[in-house]
Amino acid sequence: MSIHPVRSNCAHPHPCGIDTRIAVMKRSRLTRGLSEEQMVSLASGLDAWSWREGDPLLLAGEEADGSYMIASGRARITRDTIDGRELTLDIAAPGDIVGPVSTEPTPAVDSAWAMETTCALFIPATALAEVVSTYPEFALEILQMQQERLRQAREREVGQTVHPVQQRVAAVLENLAEKIGQRLSDGSVLLQVRLRRQDIAGMAGTTVESTSRVMSKMKKDGVIDSGREWVSILDSDALSDLAAGE
Repeated sequence: MSIHPVRSNCAHPHPCGIDTRIAVMKRSRLTRGLSEEQMVSLASGLDAWSWREGDPLLLAGEEADGSYMIASGRARITRDTIDGRELTLDIAAPGDIVGPVSTEPTPAVDSAWAMETTCALFIPATALAEVVSTYPEFALEILQMQQERLRQAREREVGQTVHPVQQRVAAVLENLAEKIGQRLSDGSVLLQVRLRRQDIAGMAGTTVESTSRVMSKMKKDGVIDSGREWVSILDSDALSDLAAGE
């Protein structure tokens, strides 16, 4: 995504009540193991920020002195390749953590872009360090989250070499359905995000052309329906079978 090289701080302070903060923390894997008293103690000291659609929450290479817990909205997580292409690695939804999960300032590996008006709680690395020292169980959650990110990266690399495109695309759609899907009255599951073909291609580790061919076949077979920047799952069982390689 192209931006002006001289970037001003595009984040804006955002009012976010304690009830909303606690609700988000209960949803987040990083903090849901804390007691409500612990959550209140942590949440009351965090700043909330908001971004407009297209604004960067953080850019790869910049030193991040903390991480963001998405409270509302969606963020596209991207990485630039050596040949200048931008790959979408994930879609962050409420409760997800964006940026390095570290107790000290760390360079960001990936960029994050607001896909719509987005609000997030900023967790400074110093605050994270204090929480870890006060609540040792929190350190285990950080370690497990870091391991999960490494596992997902390895699976993405392995999948690109051993799994066919259809299976990888189906797995991406199934994962998004679990994270941001809304079940409608007709039984279908609408992915509640403006989803580009290149986003799906990036997460599946394939080309936009291959992704379009696979999704056209899924649509023809009645597994999904789709249009410009939207996807709906019509047959979740069939999609699961495709994701499993069956």
